[in-house]
Amino acid sequence: MLKSAAARPLLWLMLLAGLLAFAFQGSRGLWEPDEGRYTNVALQMMSSGDYLMPHRHHGTLHVTKPPVTYWALAGSFGAFGHNEWAARLPMALAYLLTVFLVYRLGRLFTPARPWLPALLYAISPVPFLAANAITTDTLLAFAETAAVLAYALRRFGAGRPRHLDLMWLLFGLAFMIKGPPGLLPLAAIVLFEWRSGGLTALRGLLRPIGLALFVVAGLGWFAFITQQRPELLDYFLRHEVVDRVASATHDRNSQWYGGFSVYLPTLLVGALPWLLALLAGRRRVGVARDAQMRFLLLWTLLPLLVFMLSRSRLPFYILPLFVPLALLASKALADIAFGTRHAALLAFWLVCLLSLKGALAYWPYKDDARAFAAELRPMLPAQPNELAFVGAKASYGLNFYLGAEIEKLSLEDLRGPQPLSDAEYDQGLRSELYEAEPRRYFLVPEKQQAAFLAVIGERPELKPHRLGTARRYAVYRIERAP
Repeated sequence: MLKSAAARPLLWLMLLAGLLAFAFQGSRGLWEPDEGRYTNVALQMMSSGDYLMPHRHHGTLHVTKPPVTYWALAGSFGAFGHNEWAARLPMALAYLLTVFLVYRLGRLFTPARPWLPALLYAISPVPFLAANAITTDTLLAFAETAAVLAYALRRFGAGRPRHLDLMWLLFGLAFMIKGPPGLLPLAAIVLFEWRSGGLTALRGLLRPIGLALFVVAGLGWFAFITQQRPELLDYFLRHEVVDRVASATHDRNSQWYGGFSVYLPTLLVGALPWLLALLAGRRRVGVARDAQMRFLLLWTLLPLLVFMLSRSRLPFYILPLFVPLALLASKALADIAFGTRHAALLAFWLVCLLSLKGALAYWPYKDDARAFAAELRPMLPAQPNELAFVGAKASYGLNFYLGAEIEKLSLEDLRGPQPLSDAEYDQGLRSELYEAEPRRYFLVPEKQQAAFLAVIGERPELKPHRLGTARRYAVYRIERAP
């Protein structure tokens, strides 16, 4: 009976989280740029059979992220078909599993109400919305939470030393999902152990089996591809680490105030509806310095400080921080008696979240790749093999809907060495025209048409035919005279 009573809140919690995770999950089209780019790379893997070297186009590497997210998408497509629901399934499952892991953390940090931090995490707008977006962040939140749980079972529970081996393995997975950001909770753990017990405590973390698991799981892929392409090592260290932290190269809110304009609104809105309760609750827990509070504060503040200082900033980067925030909030709410009024407020909030998700599913978003494909399809005389965007950003989600490889062409001839990964263009227009590819269509911004036609005019045997206009692009087919 006791076990059944204890399991009942978890059952209701997982049913609620499942509803939030899967409602309208396949109703919305892919939104550019992120969802189109991730699905395109996964589809490239499936078509080429190369699952180790990610490509956005068969001639252009795309190793800005490790491949775990692409693997998850490809696996979902293979198992459940080529549809939006399958595309977002890995994120929904990661969100659902993270809710369960937060419940397990709640048994350590808020044992009287282990369900409360998991509930707060599940109904927070940022984790909820991120589970409906195809990015690395929800998968990263799952891996980081699992790693911290393994550590917490050893540090604050009755866990065994092998839990630390599991922690290192899971941090290796986190590194394989998003690289260095996945290790920020590990930095908090190291600092916490050093402050708690000095070098002796730190030596307790360094288990040979665990470190070996981390190296294999976290660094194996990097070792393989840098062995295949040694020049990628400099790309990873300089472009993907140093430039993201210390420069405006990636153009993601790099201004000095960028951290405040991106992360403070994300925290304020993302913590609804329990933010006010958390602020009021601080008077109850005060500035308590027990070990659990010290750890939760380090787990929250150290990564947040790094994200604030880094010059590449996007809202979902701080998604994993909503786990320790939910645990802190639950401690603040420890003395509050929950009743019918709170249940009614929760029901109202769930209706708001589901209504928001439903509204987004049918909102006419300007960069919806499904709507773009619906405009293009009637004007194309045949199923496209390739869609070439000339002098403009590419819509990679069209690969998902039209089954065509997406290419970015420069109006000018490309000169000098191009970046190893994620180059601005795949090749120049003149070079592309020498390739006789069937069912290839060109998408040209209206203002670039004159320049495009001038390049075509250099080759008398090429005859351009304008098929129509879709969004801001003129669509052309090029015929070769016999």
